[in-house]
Amino acid sequence: MIISVYLCQAIATMRFSISIKYYNPGLQIGIEDIKNAWYLPEGAAAVKLNTIVYQGQLTYRFPSSGKRISYRQLKKGLIKKRLIIRLPLELLPF
Repeated sequence: MIISVYLCQAIATMRFSISIKYYNPGLQIGIEDIKNAWYLPEGAAAVKLNTIVYQGQLTYRFPSSGKRISYRQLKKGLIKKRLIIRLPLELLPF
């Protein structure tokens, strides 16, 4: 019984971390690596951007809208900044 209580507490506090290496303050987008970009709005949760190739160029797309940002446009304002984002781990019930 005690083991199950500790296991439930450990599962409730599980989080995974994302290490952002580059950040564009104008667009509020951080890049983990070339395939993973995150939108980091002030005071809200981080949103992962979809990576696509559009007309031969690498672009990032917001999941809820059709807005695309090319890597070339994003690269213009990048600064090297180390950010760590901790997101809750969502476990499936089965």
